[in-house]
Amino acid sequence: MAAIAADVDVERSLRSSATGTTRSAADGAGRVPVIDMSQSDAAEAMWAAATSVGFFTVVNHGVPDELIENAFASSKQFFARDLDAKQRESPFAPQLNSGFEYFSQIRPSTGTADQKESLQITAREGAMDGRWPAEPEALQPVARAMMEASQRLAARILDMLEPRACPNLAPGTLQKSHTLWGQGGQCTLRLLHYPPTAPPEVDSGLWRAGPHTDWCCVTLLYQLPGHEGLECAANPRAGAGQSGWLRVDPVAGGVAVNIGDMLSRWADGRVLSNLHRVRTPTGAECGRPRQSIAFFMQADKEALIESSGETITAGDYILGRIRSNFAAKFGDK
Repeated sequence: MAAIAADVDVERSLRSSATGTTRSAADGAGRVPVIDMSQSDAAEAMWAAATSVGFFTVVNHGVPDELIENAFASSKQFFARDLDAKQRESPFAPQLNSGFEYFSQIRPSTGTADQKESLQITAREGAMDGRWPAEPEALQPVARAMMEASQRLAARILDMLEPRACPNLAPGTLQKSHTLWGQGGQCTLRLLHYPPTAPPEVDSGLWRAGPHTDWCCVTLLYQLPGHEGLECAANPRAGAGQSGWLRVDPVAGGVAVNIGDMLSRWADGRVLSNLHRVRTPTGAECGRPRQSIAFFMQADKEALIESSGETITAGDYILGRIRSNFAAKFGDK
């Protein structure tokens, strides 16, 4: 499908571009804007960020600190388990975008596996059957609560962007297109762990997460203090005015937010998905793990993403992007 191919080609083009091959943000590189959602000008500030670099951090967002802390604690306990137990209890099903994967995601931008493991929890009826890990016991209820709180925050963000991003849609269309645990649900919570690593060889081509755009409408990323490494840059489609890589360091009480390809298509390019990566760790960082938790606000399978170009269902779009990253899991050559 043309919509999927075009977005994958943007990532693949990074293999030979200066943006894609630069190994880290320049010394003194700027940070993404921080937006206080309790302020009256939050929507205006969000629109300015969404139409420039496409990445920002929100504070006073309403997701309880205790819930975030409990989610990170459960995530840490899960990843500390034996690899065999994680694979046995949470087998990865790429067609469902659910389960545990280990060093198996290959970005079109790099052609090499991301140096990470993750547990993907997709909120669709049946998607997690036989995939919830037995330990820690708190993981399932905490993940469900985290999913619900994240969806509420993402819906608020979409409501703030929708009038200018998608002026032809009836108010509330975007948030109503994203549900949890129904037959067509596609919202995904992803627990991420980047293990300690040996110092990489020069030009190894390895990244903790290679440069990419997200497939969803918006992504929420929860980070821990001291777990740096996330960087972002404007989408190559932004043209000559795009900046270099910016740091997206953890902010106390903050949640990082980026625009995804699905919203960019729905908005007919009024906002562009953001390019981001987790850089290779520095020598001092190599001995330390990195944790994060991502929530992907992905429209229900039956939702129609209509734009001036190709019309595609959200289900077909997400499945095509999954296949581009996990070809081996589908048996593709």
